[in-house]
Amino acid sequence: MSGARRDVTLGVIVWLGLISGCERLETVEVPLVDSGHRPITLTERRALALPDAPPGTRFVRGWQFAKTGSGLSIRPAGSTAWLEIVLLDPRERDLVLELADSWGDSRASIRVRAADRELGSFEVTEERVVIPLPVDLGLGRVPVELEFSDAIELAGATLSVATPRGRVKVEGTDVIQSGWSSVDFVRWVDGDSHLVGELVPPPEMSTRQRFSVAVDHGDGQVVTVFETGAFPSAPPENVQFFDLPLLDASGMVRIRLTARGRGFAGRWRDLRLVSRQSRNPDSPGTAPDPPQLVVLYVLDALRGDHVGSLGSTFGATPCIDRLASEGAAFTNHFSVAPNTGPATKSLFTGYGFLEGRRLAAEGPATLAEVFADAGFATASISSNFHVSPALGLTRGFEHIELVPLQHEQRNGIETTINDSAERIHAAALHWLEQQHGHQPLFLYLHSLNPHNPYTPPAPFPSRFVGDNPSPVDGRTETLTAIRSLELKVTPRDEERIHQWYTAGLAYNDTELCGFVDELRRRYPGDVMLVVTSDHGEELFDHDGVLHGLTLYDELLHVPLVVWWPGHVSRKVIDEPTNTLDLHASLRSLVAPLPKGAENGQSLWGLMLRSSRATGEPHLHFATAPGLQWAAMARSDRWKLILVPRPRLRWGMGRGRGRTHEAEYLFHLESDPGERINLAGLSSLEADWLWSRLQAWQATWRARQPQEIDDAELDDATKRELEALGYVE
Repeated sequence: MSGARRDVTLGVIVWLGLISGCERLETVEVPLVDSGHRPITLTERRALALPDAPPGTRFVRGWQFAKTGSGLSIRPAGSTAWLEIVLLDPRERDLVLELADSWGDSRASIRVRAADRELGSFEVTEERVVIPLPVDLGLGRVPVELEFSDAIELAGATLSVATPRGRVKVEGTDVIQSGWSSVDFVRWVDGDSHLVGELVPPPEMSTRQRFSVAVDHGDGQVVTVFETGAFPSAPPENVQFFDLPLLDASGMVRIRLTARGRGFAGRWRDLRLVSRQSRNPDSPGTAPDPPQLVVLYVLDALRGDHVGSLGSTFGATPCIDRLASEGAAFTNHFSVAPNTGPATKSLFTGYGFLEGRRLAAEGPATLAEVFADAGFATASISSNFHVSPALGLTRGFEHIELVPLQHEQRNGIETTINDSAERIHAAALHWLEQQHGHQPLFLYLHSLNPHNPYTPPAPFPSRFVGDNPSPVDGRTETLTAIRSLELKVTPRDEERIHQWYTAGLAYNDTELCGFVDELRRRYPGDVMLVVTSDHGEELFDHDGVLHGLTLYDELLHVPLVVWWPGHVSRKVIDEPTNTLDLHASLRSLVAPLPKGAENGQSLWGLMLRSSRATGEPHLHFATAPGLQWAAMARSDRWKLILVPRPRLRWGMGRGRGRTHEAEYLFHLESDPGERINLAGLSSLEADWLWSRLQAWQATWRARQPQEIDDAELDDATKRELEALGYVE
């Protein structure tokens, strides 16, 4: 062992002895570079990239883009738009806005702010607008806000000067880096964490080259904890070891590896975070023995904010509210997708899906297969044809029943009566009557209420829909016409559609009461009923209707109630949970969780004993396959959505709800309605979300082909899905 290596090893041992008071403590080592985090690599560049580029010198938000014969047309979408530039070396330079050839003589001015500093107002009179940037503007990602007095058109934007672009390569747990470049890692650490590793300098290191490690907590206080040249006893041709205490607090830190100056690359080798084991995370909880009957009940398209126990005042869910008051009610439960196909695949398999096609015949075991292997009789009864053999979502169920809706003529117009709840309940009770003996049962019910069409049977329309005359109703044809801009609606029409949706929910809830009473009678104390939804619904919150094409909370926040008299006591659980957690909880009733399951954590510990352990924020991912690889990461406070759709077609929604940004960042504490897009803001938690989301997407892109089948749907299934508004 070299002297330098022995010194750093002894340093770690001494440090552990000091913090332990000479006690023998268990330590935890994790690599800084791992598959769960994607580092943010920054280099300077002159030309601004498009908004779907990674963090760096780019247009960010508030722009409209179009291809023209001479290149690219760039216009501000409103009076304000944002850029992001990367500065790694303090030097004089200008931000240059190149005007399009079609720009006329109209006078306009641009007010510029950068890094919260006023840079002045600049008139638009020439072929370009030159904005001098202060030398001390700061290093790293610098946000630039442009406020326009009048509409203008740009051909592009550049920096007048940029340092030569360094290179960064990740190999295992090593980072190979040349200057000028910066690599940011955002990680959650305990207060006693150390960064341990070594720097292998370039074989011929220039006297102007510098390599450094800097740490900050996002509060503007940056501490440089290691820099070449700071250790004169270590010649540049030798490996330099370091054992660096991070900031003395638990929470998120940014660890920035920086290279400056021309020359060969250096290698950061064996980078690790070492910490004392300061706490023992709560056990996820051992699942109890399963009951005679497990019922997983999904109300399709039920928004969480329409349930009384979650704060709704509509009065549409007295039955769900009663179940919540008798069992475990989860207030912050989220779906992993805004439509049925991928959400149900995740519920059944415990994995997230970036594609919306059918579930392959070979792949991760489904809940039905796991329960069947444990000796349960299994049945799936659904009115949504996404949950059908044609899409692979009934794999493992021995009894499969698709329950279509009925049609009738109203005033010469064919109307679908959405009486799904009554029909699936009747089918479920009939199946239960046929089960004899003591074989345990797993029953999956998927009601098409309050999903469109919002046309419940009488008397629910008269109870919830106002008397104001309007041709607008809750039929699927009406909703798809609104979404495609073929039908304009007024605020009163919007309220009427909302009332139709609520009426459908109230109908399902009433039918659920009768079904639950029958279960109580047949299986006293021996039935577990889980009530949830696959996704929510757009009801003009962001000007859209239906679902599947955004990742706002109205499509992802759904109810979850676990009702099991005598086993699960009344409890309100505020910790964030998601579809994958529900899968893990149900699976653990009859089988161990497989190694490598994505993000699901059993909820039995929360329901039966204690809260989740504190520490790193619980992270929730979701995808919208209808938006071509759109994905979201959400913590308690922040939410990041990336929509890198091709051919400048970024954005979410359709029709009135259409947006055009490639990235969305919302601060949920101050903006729970997700109205103010803060994309480009370099906060620690926002960067952590970006790092985790990019890593999650890369991991699941690599494995999707193993679990998704490309085969075409049959014509009958296509017709059924078209009737529900999935195919237009």
